[in-house]
Amino acid sequence: MIRRGLGFVLLMLCTLGPNASASTQRDVESAAKQQKIAFILVHDQSATGVDQARDVIRQTMKQVSKSVLLELDRSAPPNAEYVAKLRLAGAPVPLILVAARNGALAGGVPAAQATPAILLGMVPSPKKAEVLQALQSGKPVFIAVSRKGMTSEPKAVAACMSACSKMGDKSALVRIDMADPQEATFLSQLKVNSAATEPVTLVVNAQGQVTGSYAQVQDVASLVQAATRVAGGCCPSTVQGGSKACAPTKK
Repeated sequence: MIRRGLGFVLLMLCTLGPNASASTQRDVESAAKQQKIAFILVHDQSATGVDQARDVIRQTMKQVSKSVLLELDRSAPPNAEYVAKLRLAGAPVPLILVAARNGALAGGVPAAQATPAILLGMVPSPKKAEVLQALQSGKPVFIAVSRKGMTSEPKAVAACMSACSKMGDKSALVRIDMADPQEATFLSQLKVNSAATEPVTLVVNAQGQVTGSYAQVQDVASLVQAATRVAGGCCPSTVQGGSKACAPTKK
């Protein structure tokens, strides 16, 4: 099991949908409405170490404002459809999932490997949560990173907006302030230099792969092409800060 690999996250993200039933799903939705981080403890009747997992979550919650512990018993018949949608039937349990304040799943780890530090590391920043939510909806994402006062910022944002329009609004635009301390870790994962003097535009395809990284205003056609590209070969860079071996060349 990969602690925070985007492949694991996307496997679950792409299965979430408005038709998901079962009380745990409703609890996750309720937590999102209240803008709470949800730590979801997945277990069944045969799982061991559940009490210890609860303890780790509760220790973590002391460091996360507005958070909640939810439990998903995958062996309970009412949860069968939800478990199938999340593809949790064969996952090692107990398992801890982390849902962002907007309800997007941000990661998961087997409880035996979980520590408060690891769980805290999976709590996404607000903008990372926006990106994950868009990916959960099957949308590629244009990420416009800039700082107040950058003269080319309007053009960079306008290019992203035009690209969204060209794609029939089936994509999302997320803007990030380079100076926002809450986003420092996420920007580091994206390999963005927070000291850059020009806007940076990144494109993440619907599979969560970073398929474009531009240190200057890019033309709309190139942005659209990057959004629909699927990176192949070795492991591409992802919004979770995965392997950088196949990261696109900056232009």
